[in-house]
Amino acid sequence: MKYSDLAQLGKRRLSRASIQCADPMLHMKQIMEHLLQVDAARLALWWDEEITDPAFLDRVEIFLKRREAGEPFQYIVGEEWFWQSRFEVGPGVFIPRKETEILVETLLEEVPQDFVKVGELGAGSGNIGITVLQERPTWEWHAFELNPETIPYTEKNRQALLAPSCVYRLHPGDFFERAIEYAPYEGMVSNPPYIRDEEMQMLPPEVRREPELALRGGVQGLELIERWIAELPKLLRPSGWFITEIDFRQASAVKDRLSQAGFTEIRVVEDYSHHPRVVFARRSASGAKGK
Repeated sequence: MKYSDLAQLGKRRLSRASIQCADPMLHMKQIMEHLLQVDAARLALWWDEEITDPAFLDRVEIFLKRREAGEPFQYIVGEEWFWQSRFEVGPGVFIPRKETEILVETLLEEVPQDFVKVGELGAGSGNIGITVLQERPTWEWHAFELNPETIPYTEKNRQALLAPSCVYRLHPGDFFERAIEYAPYEGMVSNPPYIRDEEMQMLPPEVRREPELALRGGVQGLELIERWIAELPKLLRPSGWFITEIDFRQASAVKDRLSQAGFTEIRVVEDYSHHPRVVFARRSASGAKGK
């Protein structure tokens, strides 16, 4: 069997599987490149050559069965790229998304490089806080994570990707119980759960393998965001800022709640599909609520 023949077989199997896969051939090439530990250019050179290693075929079969069963590609390979770094991930960890880089970009644009103390609701793999500290190493980051399965991955990524001088504090436990211990903050950050309850069962099988705690956002998808906005006046300094990722249908509701809580300069940033994806807002200097 040639590598090209194997790729065609894998493509057909991935096409038939009920998984999230926009381009089955490209995905099959990714699987082969990972198992061969080669890049796309090397695989292209071997494309019409015969496969001589039966153990490689066995590894491909195992990998395909796991994908067909709905196991995320990132969990199988144990990593995902975000920004310019490779983050370790596994079962129980919310997988970083490309769209969340928009949150990082917006934050770096909106906030100057001076010392800033930041609180984060939900650390996940650590991708947001670690990436920001790579760009702003003088900042102080406090990440609060409720999911005990996630915490070992966050710690591994912190140790692997941050300089020892960077201040990244990971606090296990409920954000709403613990964040006040370290207040006040100049800013608050999160990519919170925002999927509506009724939509949870419609998610692709591999997404449903990710922690529900990081996905389910209540009836309207706003349960945690609304609670968070209500707590912000206790946590932020006057003129403090807030940034969150949202579902594109939530922009108006989130803007209204922030305005009612005394935030101004509310900015909505679109994603690569031109849908609202990130909201940035700054609290008024007096801390007074809007009308």
